[in-house]
Amino acid sequence: MSRVELAGIAKRFGGVVALAGVDLAIAPGETHALLGENGAGKSTLIRVLTGAIVPDDGEIRVDGGVRRFAHPKDARAAGIAAVYQEPMIYPHLSVLENIFAGNEITLRGGMIRKAAMAERVRPWFARLDLSDDLLDRPMGRLSLGYQQLVLIAKALTQEARVIIFDEPTSILSQSETDRLFAIIRRLREDGRAIVYITHRLDEIGKIADRVTVLTDGRVTGAARADELDETKLLALMAGKASRNYGKPRPDRKPATETPPAFEIKGLCRGNLYRDVDWSVPAGRVTGVYGLVGSGRSEVALAAFGALPPDRGEIRLNGARIAPRDPAEAIARGIGYLPEDRKSQGIFATKPLEANLTASALFRFVHAASRLDFGGLRGEAARLIGRYRIKARDETIAIGTLSGGNQQKALFARWAGQSMKLLILDEPTRGIDIGTKDEIHDFIRELAASGLPVVVISSDLPEVLAVSDRVIVMRRGRVVTVAEGDAMHAEAILAAAVGTHARAA
Repeated sequence: MSRVELAGIAKRFGGVVALAGVDLAIAPGETHALLGENGAGKSTLIRVLTGAIVPDDGEIRVDGGVRRFAHPKDARAAGIAAVYQEPMIYPHLSVLENIFAGNEITLRGGMIRKAAMAERVRPWFARLDLSDDLLDRPMGRLSLGYQQLVLIAKALTQEARVIIFDEPTSILSQSETDRLFAIIRRLREDGRAIVYITHRLDEIGKIADRVTVLTDGRVTGAARADELDETKLLALMAGKASRNYGKPRPDRKPATETPPAFEIKGLCRGNLYRDVDWSVPAGRVTGVYGLVGSGRSEVALAAFGALPPDRGEIRLNGARIAPRDPAEAIARGIGYLPEDRKSQGIFATKPLEANLTASALFRFVHAASRLDFGGLRGEAARLIGRYRIKARDETIAIGTLSGGNQQKALFARWAGQSMKLLILDEPTRGIDIGTKDEIHDFIRELAASGLPVVVISSDLPEVLAVSDRVIVMRRGRVVTVAEGDAMHAEAILAAAVGTHARAA
């Protein structure tokens, strides 16, 4: 019998399908690896399993019994716990307080029984080779590796029978990784079910018994780990990118035919990115692909003046620039569409008109610093029509529009101006397929007009659909630049995850 079984799990967010009938069974004493590129549905599935979101359809069974998780505490009561990539802690509280936060052992009057709490956790600390001396230490003073071990102890103290590890080694050294693997093997031997999420394909053979691959919210492969080599895994993870966009478009032209309009050379900033070179030709779409933590967005923010580099060179049309803030970047003709429209892009309570023209106000300032409101209204109306934004009129609050129309408005904010460079970070995240296709057409039109366009995306099919060339980043560095016949899904994904497999 499976310890946990998910049957037909489905979840939509507006017009976006996050999960489409996912089946997954995890057995006791098994480490089950869950793979998939960014946006494949892994995070949504884990949120369903931990009670953070309720699925639209499907069934969750624990030890054969159907369970409904309306809240994370329901999942915890069923014996399910998660240890995330970035440890979720209270840094100023002690290790003991972090372990029992919200589940303190108390006397009838509410007084916390610290000694009883310490007594309960000590056997698990011993099992994890942790010293009792850590219990009184502030959690924030521990290394990330030790914080992770404490959270494992927390899960065991709560009698978790299913433990989910979400990209656990991305923040660990090799010695810490080896120690974590040894602990996972012990947990498996104890009969616990382990869900292990990773992008590192070389870890699969070391830690996993079974593998399930998600692509676009669907299971595209499930097998024993020893039945899948890296080439097969890459093909499954690439999914529709390989099927639909694996070959260059007929109209795609080599970027080498056009001199660069925008260049980055030797750009560095702390541990975010190092020695990064980008070359972006005019009249072409340059895609930038990489997994979370690759440094792709941070480099774009440097070009936009929002996250200045420590060193390196930025050139626009041959002239060296060093924008100190976004206002200076905009003045130089650089536009930037951020990856999170709600917190970084739109002014939710403001009219659509104000959102469309926020970066172009200087064009409508006349004598005595007065704004030409009629001109602003006319410009907003033009953009609404040009980019097919569905809204009652330009006075409606943008926050009341659908996500797709909000995104088209953000795109129109920049595309409607005379720019020298446009950087689009996740230009179609969280929108329906119809609107996504519209924005892709708009992107190609801008490039065809001679504008250099950078498209940063964690959606590999999107990158291959719109780009003339693709820069691939991994762990803060450029690892390859794919053009022409080299623009194949498996090859790009292989570079992004760091495998030496060559599927193309």
